[in-house]
Amino acid sequence: MIINLLISQSSRTSRTTYSMSYSKLESIEFGPNNWCLKLQPIYNSGLLTSLSNGRVELIDWATHKSILQIQTHATSVNDMVIINNDRMNGSLIATAAEDAVKIYDLKSNDCVATLKNGKSAPFLSLDSRHGLLGCGTELSGVDAELHVYDIRSWQQPLRSLVDSHHDDITSIKFHPSDPNVLLSGSTDGYVNIYDLTQQEEDDALHQVINFASIHSCGWLSPKRIYTLSHMETYGIHELNDKRDEPTEPKPVDFGDVRKPWDCNYVIDVYPGFIATGKSEEGRGELKLIPLDHEKPELQSAITIPSAHDDEVVRDVLVPFQHEDLLYSCGEDGSLKVWKSSAGPLNVPQEFWQYSEKIDVFSGTVAEVEMMDSEVPDIELRQEPSDVDAVSKDQDEKRKRKHERRSKDKSKSKTKSSSKDHRYQPY
Repeated sequence: MIINLLISQSSRTSRTTYSMSYSKLESIEFGPNNWCLKLQPIYNSGLLTSLSNGRVELIDWATHKSILQIQTHATSVNDMVIINNDRMNGSLIATAAEDAVKIYDLKSNDCVATLKNGKSAPFLSLDSRHGLLGCGTELSGVDAELHVYDIRSWQQPLRSLVDSHHDDITSIKFHPSDPNVLLSGSTDGYVNIYDLTQQEEDDALHQVINFASIHSCGWLSPKRIYTLSHMETYGIHELNDKRDEPTEPKPVDFGDVRKPWDCNYVIDVYPGFIATGKSEEGRGELKLIPLDHEKPELQSAITIPSAHDDEVVRDVLVPFQHEDLLYSCGEDGSLKVWKSSAGPLNVPQEFWQYSEKIDVFSGTVAEVEMMDSEVPDIELRQEPSDVDAVSKDQDEKRKRKHERRSKDKSKSKTKSSSKDHRYQPY
C-alpha cells in the first residue's frame, strides 16, 4: 500500500513541493470487536497497547509480535500510563478501568497494587511524572475526584482534589518541568490548573479555563496550555501568574476545526504535530498536521487514506529510535506500522526540554492569606483598628478570588451542557 504525501516548504522567493511515499509495513490484529485504544512506548522493552477487552499487550519493536499479554481488567482499559512516563524505560504501568486503577510490574507480570476510591467510581484518566501518579474518576454524586499518589506507597493518596470538577475527569497532565503544577480537564467544560504546594483545595485551584467538554488538554510550552473538546474545538491559553488580580491574555480560539482542517475528529495533540482523522464511509484517513510555533501547518500535512478503513483512529506514535516509522491504532482492532520512504519524520519527542526544571510562578507575587493562628502576632504589633483592617482586606481578597473562579466556571455551563462525545468506551 503506497500513500502519496506532498510537503510544501516556503521561502522568501519561492515554494518547493516534494513528493514522499508511505507504505504499510505491518498490521497487528486484535479482532474487529476489540478496539485498540492507546500506545505507550517503553524503549528498552517494546510498545504497549491497551484494548477494549481489558487486556494490555507488549509488542516487540523488531518483530512487531506480541511478547506479553496481561488481562488487567474485565472491562475496557480507559487509560494507561507508564509510571514516571517521562523516563519511558520503566517496568511499572498503571491501567484505569471501571473497577479500579491497577499497577502492574511488567518484569514479573504481577499486579502490585489496586487503587480504588471511596465512591467506587470508575477511573477514566491517568498521568505519572515526578514520582507521582494522578488518577481521575467518572462523575459519582455531585463531583468527580482527582487522586494523587506517591509512587513509593500505594496505601492511600498523597492528596485528593474532590470538589473542583462536576463531571467526568477525562484528561490529566502533570507539568513536565514543574512538579508542583498539575492540570485536569473534564466533560464539565473546565480545565483546572492546581498549585500542589497549597494544602487546601480551594487555594490549590490556581486557574480555571472555560472551554467545552474536554477530550484532551496539556502543556504546549511551560506556560501555554492547549484544550481540545469532544465537539472538535481547539484553543490555546496562557497560564495565569500569582498576582491578586491577574490579567489573563485572550486565548487563541480556533473554534470548530473540522472544516478548516478537513477532518471529522482530532485524535490528539503531540509534540510537533496534531493528528486528525476521518471515519466517513469510503473516506477514512489519518492525517498528521505539523505544528510550527504552535500554529498548524496545513499545507505540510501527511495524509494516509484508509489507514484504519472507516473506523476511528485512537492513538499514534512516532518512536524516537525509528523516526521513519509511524504507529497507529484504532477501533478496527488493529495496530498498524507505516514506513516512510524518504527518511525520518523529524518530530520532537517533547514540546520543550522537560529535564530543565522550571518554577512557572517565579517572578510573580502570590496572594498571601493570613491564617487564624497568625492573628495573635498581629495583635501584638498593631492597634485593634489595624487588625480589623488587615482582616477585612484578607476577606476581600478571598471574596475576589472566589468570585473570579465562580465567574470562570459559570461561563462554560452553556458550552458543556450537551455532551457530544465522539467515541467511547470510558
